[in-house]
Amino acid sequence: MFGLGTKRIGITVDQTGVRYVTVKKKKSWEVGSSGFLPIPSGIIVEDQIVNSESLSLQVKQWVKAEKLRGASATIAIPTSQIIIRKMRIPSIKPQELRQLVELEVETALRLPFEDPVYDYIKVSQDDESTLVLVFAAPKKLIMSYVKVFEDAGVHVKAAEISATALVRAISSQQEEFFEESMLVSLDRGTLEVYMLQNGNPIFMRTISLFEHDTAVDDELTPDQIGEIIAEISRMLSFYQYSIQEGKSRISHIIVTGANQSRDQLHVELEQALSELKVEKVDFDLYASERSKDFSANAYRVAIGVALFSKQKTQINLLPHRKTETKIKFVLAILGMMVWVACAVLIGTNYLDNQKISAQNASRLTTLNAQKSAAEAKLTSKPATQGDPAAFITMTRASRKDVVAMIGDIKKPLPVDAQISTISYSSESQMSLTVVFAKMEDSARYLFDLRKLSFGENANLQSITETTIGTTNAVVSANTQTPTDPTNSVANNPITTTAKQYTVNYSIAFKKAAAAKEAGTKGAGEVKGEETTNVQQK
Repeated sequence: MFGLGTKRIGITVDQTGVRYVTVKKKKSWEVGSSGFLPIPSGIIVEDQIVNSESLSLQVKQWVKAEKLRGASATIAIPTSQIIIRKMRIPSIKPQELRQLVELEVETALRLPFEDPVYDYIKVSQDDESTLVLVFAAPKKLIMSYVKVFEDAGVHVKAAEISATALVRAISSQQEEFFEESMLVSLDRGTLEVYMLQNGNPIFMRTISLFEHDTAVDDELTPDQIGEIIAEISRMLSFYQYSIQEGKSRISHIIVTGANQSRDQLHVELEQALSELKVEKVDFDLYASERSKDFSANAYRVAIGVALFSKQKTQINLLPHRKTETKIKFVLAILGMMVWVACAVLIGTNYLDNQKISAQNASRLTTLNAQKSAAEAKLTSKPATQGDPAAFITMTRASRKDVVAMIGDIKKPLPVDAQISTISYSSESQMSLTVVFAKMEDSARYLFDLRKLSFGENANLQSITETTIGTTNAVVSANTQTPTDPTNSVANNPITTTAKQYTVNYSIAFKKAAAAKEAGTKGAGEVKGEETTNVQQK
């Protein structure tokens, strides 16, 4: 039904009603049949279907009356629900571009609604990057419009935006490139403004003007004209200084709309914006074979939608199972990558834990062995534990008589020497400090210390020489008293000096091995014979 030379159907929906046209190709595209379904106020509000049941019932009856059941058509999506975003991505092969755009939209692009439906147009490309325009709309909104017609028996093949539909309708009748242009579409109650660059809409704005029940051909009021011109001027400045950063500006304005209001707006814009080229487009060229009562300008968007062709690169916001399958496939791949990463992480942690567990088990085995050795050492009985007599003999052999030892130390001490300090360690050695009047006495005393029975060796650690002095007064018995000033002896006492030597010795005790051996031997002799004496002690 949509082949070249056959009829194509375009449908538009707004708050005033539903319109459809068919177009056919002869020498040029012409409008065939058309129809209009008025919609009561309140069913569609701000391009949202509020009462879907009532709208669906009315559309079903209308489709049946217009004999559209079983036909395929393209519908237009309300401009106010479309979001446009520029996106720059790395330059890749053309067949891989869509997959990369879908991945960027799903992961990086922020949109003011969930579950978007989107399509894109490639704007420019160089060796490093590609610039694309992404058009997105809420899937729930689009499906609400699609469901109304699918339930009525009309197959929806595509969902397009009004801006591209108008550009297509104008370009099919006259040569227009829309390099940097503004397209104005005036409808009942609303004004839509599209800013185009090389035929692609890069910014769109919907302006509410007057009430729903105002006639189509009513003239615009001075207030409405002033509001329109002020808003268009702001958008021209926004395009020049914000979008293009002062590099370029809109040079051409095209006005479309109902007959009388369109002509009025065209004249006012020419006067207000004299530096720009302002022109109007009459779509009645598509209705040369229709009666004069038919106004193609009211169906201008539907005409452009009917000219939609999948053979050319067009914006299509109809959700496709293929696109959704690709998205699910991409999400599945991402999920698989996350799963593999988690598996690798878990595996790595498991191996690390196994290694740590093996190290801990080895360490635990070593500690248990050390514990067993310590317990065995603590619980093992000494060889002499079962023989009290041997233990007493060993104790006696190793015991030292300190008093006797000090007496042995004093015996060889010279007459004019004296012991200053003694420090004693029962297991190892004895240290003593002796003060001598003569140095040679210290050497003789060291020789005597080395002959002591309890000492293994004696050493001289240090020797210190000090000088001491004493003062004496000498008074004769048959002379003057000491207080006599003439007594020179009393007034000059005699001072004498002497030297003394402080010597530090250390005496190492003999080891107890011999005593142990003697104790063991004595224990063998005593065992069995002196049991009574041992017990008494």
